[in-house]
Amino acid sequence: MLLSPELLLPMGPPPQAVLDQRWLWNVMLFLLTLTFALRLVGLDIAGALLSGLMLCFGIIMTRDGMQEMAKYALVYAVLCGLNFFFDILPLITELGGRISRITHAAGASTDIEGSRSTTYTMTTKITPFFDSTQGLIYNVQSMAMVLSPICMALGVYLAISAHNEIQRHTAPFWDGDLEDFGRAFPPPQQQAAAMAQTARNRGNMAGAAGPRSPVPGAPTTSSAGRETYERFTGVAHKLTDD
Repeated sequence: MLLSPELLLPMGPPPQAVLDQRWLWNVMLFLLTLTFALRLVGLDIAGALLSGLMLCFGIIMTRDGMQEMAKYALVYAVLCGLNFFFDILPLITELGGRISRITHAAGASTDIEGSRSTTYTMTTKITPFFDSTQGLIYNVQSMAMVLSPICMALGVYLAISAHNEIQRHTAPFWDGDLEDFGRAFPPPQQQAAAMAQTARNRGNMAGAAGPRSPVPGAPTTSSAGRETYERFTGVAHKLTDD
């Protein structure tokens, strides 16, 4: 169908149920701002860039009375869902203790043939998720790892709720117009079927009516009339003048 309900989204503010959740959107934006700052302090540039993009996206959706919510709610829900998946995996893995590996060069040696070899030592260290002895950057990174999945989970919930509410109010609005459009401009298959049915109906009506009976006194011009014509067989008389 050319005009689908997904493309015919209403412009203007969203339903009241979405507007009532404006404070939750503000909470999510505040947490995203905090996560962005923590990732910058923790020298996580890639994570800070991702949080900043989601923050800007959320600001665009909630500005001007949330008029852009209908256009971007579903996309925002998908993005938040992907970010949540990639944030929750390292959090679950390191929640019991963060693992750090340090590699040191133990020394170099040269054998009899003159080839040089270097020996490396890798040290694996497990530290608590929050540890005051590890410094500020370590604990800031741990805090950002906790806040990011919370922000993304809240974003998924709010975006999906807004999308469902908007769709629920949009469907009754467009149902009548779409039905009128379908009746006025049916698909070609329906038009061909309707024309064929009309032709069959006219044929059935003509067959049911049968040949028309002649009107008394009217001249007979049909083939049936010509077949029932009788020739004159009486005595002929000639008219003479007196």
